[in-house]
Amino acid sequence: MHKIGKLKSATWPRPGKPALLWVLMLAGVFLTACATAPESTGNSIAERAQDRWDALLAGDFATAYAFYSPGYRSSTSMFDLAFEIRSRRVRWTSAQYKEHSCAENSCTIVFDVGFTVNMPVPGVPKWDGSDVLEEKWVKTDGQWWYLPKKL
Repeated sequence: MHKIGKLKSATWPRPGKPALLWVLMLAGVFLTACATAPESTGNSIAERAQDRWDALLAGDFATAYAFYSPGYRSSTSMFDLAFEIRSRRVRWTSAQYKEHSCAENSCTIVFDVGFTVNMPVPGVPKWDGSDVLEEKWVKTDGQWWYLPKKL
């Protein structure tokens, strides 16, 4: 009969204080990056709005979400936004800036938006269309933010 010795439990090396400090600093940097406004290709409101649409069309909901107003982001998570967009029957296929008009701290931006509706009625596999869409943007603390309509 063989003797089975006691198994020693594996122990992981404990990180020293310097390693823990580095981990905390890196976590702080990443969290700060998440809280800042996304880089736009330009400073104008039209370029910022187009960048949001480009992110939506690419399925980059994290980038698109960062263009939404701070008030919207405080009440709606990025995952909720992505779920809402993905669960729609309408799929956006294009968005082209058309024009905008601004007051001091708000702008209305107009886009030509292309879309596809899958199986809109029995016997029709899909329907492609386009429409003109107006968006509301507001300026807070020197930055422009997209303000979606309340449902």
